[in-house]
Amino acid sequence: MTGSRKNLLLAAFMSVLLFHVCSKTEASAFDCCLQYTEQVIPSRLIKGFEQQLANDACDINAIILYTKRGLAVCADPKKKWVKHVVHVLSKKVRKM
Repeated sequence: MTGSRKNLLLAAFMSVLLFHVCSKTEASAFDCCLQYTEQVIPSRLIKGFEQQLANDACDINAIILYTKRGLAVCADPKKKWVKHVVHVLSKKVRKM
């Protein structure tokens, strides 16, 4: 095998590997909560939320909290503080 063919094959392999790693990182970071935060986040710092239900892709039920700083935080929907945040945000949405 010539040097240019080896380089081409290596470049193709690295491209496929990079694509695979990036897609896995993005999916786990944005599409699915895998664990909960241990920190209590005050409702005044949260601008929105969505619910994640456990299914084939996601192992746990979670509330994904979106902070005013642009962070997404996974929280346990059974925790009292999470229920409070969801309640407060739901009331704000109803007023609009």
